[in-house]
Amino acid sequence: MNKRVGHHSLRQRLLTSMAVGFAIILVSIAIGIWSYARDAANHSYDRLLSGAAFAILERTLVTPTGPSVEIPYSALELIGLAESDRVFYRIFTANGETLTGSENLPLPEHYKPTDQPVFFDTHYSGEDVRFLLQGRFLAGAGYGDWVVVQIGQTRIARDAFAREMMINAIALLLLVTVIGLGFVWFGINRALSPLIGIERQLRHREPTDFSPIVITPPREVASLTRSINGLILRHKKSLDNAQAFIADVAHQTRTSLGALQGLLESASRQADVKQQQVRIAQAEEQTERTIRLTNQLLSHAMIIHRADNKPLERKVFIDVVRTVFAEIIRDYLKYDTDFSIDSELDGDEETFVMLDEIGIREALRNLVDNTIKHGKAPYKIGILVRKTGGNCLLIVDDNGPGINEQMYATVLERFSSMSSGSGLGLSIVSAVADRHHAELRLGQSPEGGLRVEMVFPVVEGELT
Repeated sequence: MNKRVGHHSLRQRLLTSMAVGFAIILVSIAIGIWSYARDAANHSYDRLLSGAAFAILERTLVTPTGPSVEIPYSALELIGLAESDRVFYRIFTANGETLTGSENLPLPEHYKPTDQPVFFDTHYSGEDVRFLLQGRFLAGAGYGDWVVVQIGQTRIARDAFAREMMINAIALLLLVTVIGLGFVWFGINRALSPLIGIERQLRHREPTDFSPIVITPPREVASLTRSINGLILRHKKSLDNAQAFIADVAHQTRTSLGALQGLLESASRQADVKQQQVRIAQAEEQTERTIRLTNQLLSHAMIIHRADNKPLERKVFIDVVRTVFAEIIRDYLKYDTDFSIDSELDGDEETFVMLDEIGIREALRNLVDNTIKHGKAPYKIGILVRKTGGNCLLIVDDNGPGINEQMYATVLERFSSMSSGSGLGLSIVSAVADRHHAELRLGQSPEGGLRVEMVFPVVEGELT
């Protein structure tokens, strides 16, 4: 059963994130607007209550019979501006005596008369009511006491006013949000245009086109472009190596097998038994060369493949050399060969180098193979490990015929041979050196043969 793979849209995710951010901001602003609208409505209508209370207190007098209250028309007119609201009032003294109005109006706890207005909200007569309390101290004609005006007004008008302010503000915010999201959408498209350009170049590119992406991206996309171009170059290098390997295998194998076939056909046509045996012996030698060529081609291909795909590892250099050299000695015990390995690290046995153990093994194996192929028994191969400054040297000496100094550069090329070999042995060593960022030197050994030096940079630190 096939599962459908979902593709996440970067544009959609960015827009969704921005929309969520806008929504959070909008809700936060809406809460603030509602609080401001209620405060503004209360402030506006509280001024009406304050004006009415002040007008009533101004008309409150002390008479020989006690305080006298006359409610002026202006006070009633101020309160009546909110036509949809009901109004409650009471005028009383500090000892609770009601001079006029409703006697059962609620009071806040622990209220004490003061000339400053006191506002409070409560539920009264089945409705939410906003009350004002404001007092005035009356003195004269043997009388001295506080007279308090209490005026209550239902919240219908002020709540409607707050809702209207809220609705208008939210409508404006929604308009700004929609416009803002439109600009965000435009900005996202502009920001993603370099990625779209990269995608368009890659989609329309021919499979054989390994040229770098040509685009002038912003800083945030520049690293992506460099990484893609680096990947393209690595794929091109890998493809070139594969094509070269296939071409080399085809040419060299065809040549070697052709020579083998010719020798066998010649042997089959020989009437003389001795000549036939000579041709058969030549065919056997050609078979050995073909096998050796095939092994070296595969070894060279493996080194190149590992260079592209396997990272180097930090290892103790002398331990790796001893391990791979011991494996090589076991494989060449059938030959009359004297092997030796020495170290001049002088206490620096744990010298760390970034290595590919298989690559070192292939390099040493090909050097040994070259000595046996081109030299004469008894063979002598010596390995020396030495540390110089920040480098570690791997030196391989043999007692073979050696190489003329003028040919050092030539023998490192593929299929370049001083004799009848395949000419891949030293090119494999060169590939291993390149893989390890090591310097490769050729010279004459003390035994009169070839000296090969590989100079590896030392890695500081302990082994992990």
